[in-house]
Amino acid sequence: MSTRSRTSRKPVPTLFVQVAQHPSLGVETTSGRPWVGVDQQVGHGSADALYALTPEQYAGALVDSSTLGTFEGECWRGDHPELRLHEPGGGSWKPERWVGARARMLPPSVAGEIWHHVDALGESADNERAATSRALAAGTTTAGTDGDPSLIFRLTGDGAYPRPEALIAGLAPGSDRSRARSVLGDPLPDSPDTYALEGDRLRLTYGGDDGGDGDGLLAVTLERPAALPLPAGQIRTFLEVLGEPEAGPAFEAVATLAGGTSRRWAASSGFHRRLIAFDGGVEVQVEEGRVLSARVRLGAGSAGAAYPHAEGLLPGTTWPPSRDDVHRALGAPAATNGRLELHRFGARDLLITYDGDTPTDLTAVGRGVSVTHRMHRWRSGEFTTFLDILGRPRTDPLVGRVHALPGVRLAYRRDVVDRVEIGGSGHPAERFAAFVDGMPPRPTRSDVPFGRPHDTGDTDDLRYLDQGCVHVRAADGTLVSTIAVSQEPPSGLDLHRPRPWTDR
Repeated sequence: MSTRSRTSRKPVPTLFVQVAQHPSLGVETTSGRPWVGVDQQVGHGSADALYALTPEQYAGALVDSSTLGTFEGECWRGDHPELRLHEPGGGSWKPERWVGARARMLPPSVAGEIWHHVDALGESADNERAATSRALAAGTTTAGTDGDPSLIFRLTGDGAYPRPEALIAGLAPGSDRSRARSVLGDPLPDSPDTYALEGDRLRLTYGGDDGGDGDGLLAVTLERPAALPLPAGQIRTFLEVLGEPEAGPAFEAVATLAGGTSRRWAASSGFHRRLIAFDGGVEVQVEEGRVLSARVRLGAGSAGAAYPHAEGLLPGTTWPPSRDDVHRALGAPAATNGRLELHRFGARDLLITYDGDTPTDLTAVGRGVSVTHRMHRWRSGEFTTFLDILGRPRTDPLVGRVHALPGVRLAYRRDVVDRVEIGGSGHPAERFAAFVDGMPPRPTRSDVPFGRPHDTGDTDDLRYLDQGCVHVRAADGTLVSTIAVSQEPPSGLDLHRPRPWTDR
């Protein structure tokens, strides 16, 4: 009998990488099989059941989804159970290992797997995006040797990319230069076989050595140009804040320009990203304590006031500037898509929206980061900050800001924030009114606008949000006396689960 231990190893779940969103298309990287998502359990465009496609179906659908014909409907009716790669269930409609297709800040001019490689370019080997790129390429890419980050994709022969027709949709191996121009647009003026792709470059290699197409397209090289220095003017302040901590010096510099007064919005109780809307025409989005983006509105409208110091944004520019004035101040854009232009400064992107020839807003965002200007505004107030500092060290700038608020008490566990409490003695009216914007300074239990409590008692209500627990205590049973936000719910309370229609 063998003496080796029989420890069972749980198999690593397969990785599903989404390449396109509408319809949902992608690759299961273990087998290399492409798939399409079909609504099954969740509905409303969830595309939660994944069915295998042939390579030809996949490549065709990336160019034109109508080429799938009736296939999606057939899967929905249950006609192809043998092709089902993932079936939703167990409370989750996504596979255990899932990488979604990122909604890009500049609408992409082409489709294909190339975008996952763009996002991985220059990342460290242990980065998730680099791992996704490697999984898609299955060991077929080669890193460039010229110093700046680059990846080489061979499309034919041994070591070719596993799905060459899907790397750049519509540009198959053997394509000629005319086909490349129809898919990618005009090449760069100084390099007839190099094309702009967002802020990066695609260099195409053809067969033959006489400048003709020869055997057609053989390889694609993805390159990142050398970083440009940050521009002068106030726009530099909005670029420098990217990736910096909220309430840190760079953030405070932006807040000073934006007028200081702001509202801090949550999109929902389970979404950790916050929108900080300043009165001075500036919106900053933060997540996990770091700045993701800073938007500057140049004209007043339904979204709010205009930035009052626009004349200082761009160096040497009279206001309002034309598109040419912006180009003289910042250089030519790295990429353009009609009314939206991208300027790239290393790991920082600046997107400028135009109305005709006039810029209407500027958005500074980290390279590879996606934000939306239509973020839902569910609730605003200090509760968002209290939730966000849970688990953070006392040295965090945002913790320092909360600590300085009158009437706020912080409790720490192992030197990180465990609990935030307001009410009781010291500034209760001020803090209650600021806890959720619109809440009265002397609230009753029903004034706390987070819906029905999950657990309740004669004097206590508990609501469990994604980041922590909100404990509302009313010593007399009606008027709120304290509110505490904590990592874990308090113990020792006499509580029960509310019954529909009978409890408050």
